[in-house]
Amino acid sequence: MKKLYFLFSLIFISTINHAQVTSSFSVGGDINKFYPVTFYDGGWAYNVPTNLILGRSYVHTDSSWRGSLMATFEYHVTEWGNNSEFITAKITPSNSVYGSHTNFIAAWKDASISNSERRIIIWLRGGSTTYYCQSNYAVNPVVYDGIQNALPYNEVNGPAHNYKTTIDEYATTTGTYQGRNAYFASNVGIGTLSPDEKLTVKGKIHTQEVRVDMAGPLVPDYVFENDYKLKTLPEVESYIKENKHLPEIPSAKEIEKNGLMLAEMNMALLKKMEEMTLYMIEQNKELKTLKEQIKNQDNEIQLLKNQSK
Repeated sequence: MKKLYFLFSLIFISTINHAQVTSSFSVGGDINKFYPVTFYDGGWAYNVPTNLILGRSYVHTDSSWRGSLMATFEYHVTEWGNNSEFITAKITPSNSVYGSHTNFIAAWKDASISNSERRIIIWLRGGSTTYYCQSNYAVNPVVYDGIQNALPYNEVNGPAHNYKTTIDEYATTTGTYQGRNAYFASNVGIGTLSPDEKLTVKGKIHTQEVRVDMAGPLVPDYVFENDYKLKTLPEVESYIKENKHLPEIPSAKEIEKNGLMLAEMNMALLKKMEEMTLYMIEQNKELKTLKEQIKNQDNEIQLLKNQSK
């Protein structure tokens, strides 16, 4: 019985080891460029995702302090329109203190949207950099660095891909990223399967702070320039009576139809606040002048009273 158990164990372990495919490869070219390397979706025909691990445990591999990498990719490609396609990546680059290069991956995408090649592309740092990979099915990496294979890499029935000199925004930091619709840079949804923007959230967002880069509406400090034409209060009053909302502020119906753009609305409200400050300053001047006139009139009245006695 023990021998039979041992035999089954050996068969089980052998099956597991056989399922794991390990290899290594090198990406040539310039160390400051990232070259397309394609990987096959070996699990596609077995109706399971392919799991790929890319690693560089030793920071001195290829040269002193070149840098390390741990990355896992789980993917299932399109192949002409299979709608279960996805690429999920977990990237852990070098610590910036230990290694001259912190990032070894610049981007990734599905390369089988218009073909049956069943391959994804991962852009990897060149400079004769070695990568070690392990996968649950054969991934057969093919390097397009202009040395091992010519550049650019041409998708069958698709675009051509050359090396990259910058890292795509989604691949710059440590973390887990999920790309749907064959390319991570497409729209991402939370609580919805049909996102209509880069990030669509259906529900409440709870956060400590929100930072908005002002690439759109101008900060309205131009209101304080000498040549700025401020509407008179009667003009504002007339506009409100006719339109039932402030000038340059969307109406309730417009907001209900198009939603509220926070950056634009904040700048519009800031402009109204700055204009209101100008109105207050002007009214304060008028009030001060009026007080001076009243004071002078009081003095004149008192003088007349004293003369009449």
